[in-house]
Amino acid sequence: MHTSDWINDIITSANTHISRPAMVIEEKTYTYGQLLGQAWDICTTLCTQQADVIGIVAENCMETYASILAVLFSGKTYVILHPDYPAERNRLIARQADIRLLLYSKKRDVLPPDVEMDSFCTNSRLYTAQPRVARPRVASDVPAYIIFTSGSTGEPKGVPISRDNLNAFYTAYRKLGWNLDETDRMLQMFELTFDVSVVSFLYPLAVGACIYTVPQSGMKYLNVLDIMERHQLTFAAIAPSVLRLSRPYFPEVNLPHLRYLVVTAEATDVSLLADFRPCIPQAEVVNLYGPTETTIYCTSYPMPLQGCKQHSGMAAIGKPFVGMESLIAGEDGQPLPAGQTGELWISGPQVMKGYWKSPEKTAESFMATPNGKLFYRTGDLCCMDADGDLIYCGRKDAQVKIQGFRVELGEIEHQAKAFYRHTCNAVVLPILDKEGNCELHLAVEGDGANGTHELESYLQERLPSYMLPKHIHFFASFPLNANNKTDRKTIKQNIENHANN
Repeated sequence: MHTSDWINDIITSANTHISRPAMVIEEKTYTYGQLLGQAWDICTTLCTQQADVIGIVAENCMETYASILAVLFSGKTYVILHPDYPAERNRLIARQADIRLLLYSKKRDVLPPDVEMDSFCTNSRLYTAQPRVARPRVASDVPAYIIFTSGSTGEPKGVPISRDNLNAFYTAYRKLGWNLDETDRMLQMFELTFDVSVVSFLYPLAVGACIYTVPQSGMKYLNVLDIMERHQLTFAAIAPSVLRLSRPYFPEVNLPHLRYLVVTAEATDVSLLADFRPCIPQAEVVNLYGPTETTIYCTSYPMPLQGCKQHSGMAAIGKPFVGMESLIAGEDGQPLPAGQTGELWISGPQVMKGYWKSPEKTAESFMATPNGKLFYRTGDLCCMDADGDLIYCGRKDAQVKIQGFRVELGEIEHQAKAFYRHTCNAVVLPILDKEGNCELHLAVEGDGANGTHELESYLQERLPSYMLPKHIHFFASFPLNANNKTDRKTIKQNIENHANN
């Protein structure tokens, strides 16, 4: 499959639409000339630096987005550091990625004070002239970015996405048949530490459209609806959790200009989408699925008005992208026939080669078939129907999606056990509240002598907000199952029974 060069297409598009709006951030409009001019300015600086991996502080400003483009233009690799994450977590990421240079606009102190690192403030003048800097030649296997996801050992694990991966995704994504151009207005609601933000930012630039970002202050789901309505957005990719929180306001929501709604980042509730349909009378709805390791999205399911394929209320994830291949594997790793449920494996040019500097984790997550094809083991349970559509049936392991972020429950458990110096057991359980939102409950085996407040403070210093347990429960001792293992199912039932009483 011939792949397109995403970055070249963005540069061509920007030069074509130099005076048109590229982004609207906090109600301020920036043209393609301003965005690209700033990016080339930063790129010029980066090309004088020896650092290969560049840290970028996630801020809702034009300079942050220009910094992302600048790193891609320069042929280097970027890693996003979030100012709201604990400084110690950012230290772990910076150390693993070997970040040597930090780009920021306003917030420099995302790392502990004892971390010495060169930094560059991008809050400088805006260029409006057409950029004329030559783009460096870049090896296709160099990572475009590294995203650090939750790890079961307490250390985040790095997912490096190469230029080849990114261009393969771009080529396949274009083939989904979007009818978009410079007149379209498109939403970017995702945190920059989450890979859906990559396509939400880069794809509109390739077609000359305008991107609208979501303010970080206030209630995010209300901000999303407000921007979509006031600015008459035509394209939006949204996590179902945002729609779930917005459900009480559906009777007041009217989005007649929306032509495409992508639901993504977590399992999609079919009934929730049915309730939202009257708000978007002209929109095509598409469910897009993909682990970070397979570059943003790798399957697509256009959701019909009636007869949506589903399992336990969760929408199907459809068919693989062009160039990608799926396989449903049994416990023995052998392919299962249509209709049988097993683990979803994915292969193709969008799949990363391996975790960042972690051959052990790579070996655990990848499997080669007898014919030499390499598959990524997603950990998602699926079955394939007679039409070749993949039906999502849940998670195989102890990973969940919270606010669109993939969370490994073992990482939270690891930190809780560390608070008690590993002298007691702790388990984290995902439990749905009355509104259907997933909440994390931490169960600790002990009498709580150290106090809940001290444990909460300890976790707040080491975990991002979306990974913090909503509730902490203490058990004198954990029940065991027939195999003398901690009986998570019974603990979960006890917590749910307590909540209902």
